[in-house]
Amino acid sequence: MDLVVDASVAHKWLVVEDDSDLALQLRRHHDLVAPDLLLVECRNAALTSLRKGELTPEEAGQVDRDLQSLQLPTLSSIPLLSNAFEIATALRHPIYDCIYVAAAVATNRLLVTADRRFAAKMATSPTGRDRIRLLQTFAADA
Repeated sequence: MDLVVDASVAHKWLVVEDDSDLALQLRRHHDLVAPDLLLVECRNAALTSLRKGELTPEEAGQVDRDLQSLQLPTLSSIPLLSNAFEIATALRHPIYDCIYVAAAVATNRLLVTADRRFAAKMATSPTGRDRIRLLQTFAADA
């Protein structure tokens, strides 16, 4: 299956947490792409974990190195911004998440997220309801 993944899924490839095994399975068995924003968001998540004491400086550095070698095809976020802005305006939601939805629409793919709150919000949107799936639902496919 052709999928777009967001940073909540990709972060699970880099740092062991709940559902990391599902995220890794997804990576092995599906054709994945992501907007280039994912590379920034994953690094920011590592920095946040570092500040909270959840990662050591060495572990945060490893996240950076792993992202550099990830070889995940990325899409430029710039052409997605207008559509993402429209989605964000309609949902009253931050544009960051909506860039992933815009990527799914632009590539005719399904977006996979581990963010339950965002997925629930997208389920109420005409644009997103058929474009989003929670990572946890892939457990049934395994």
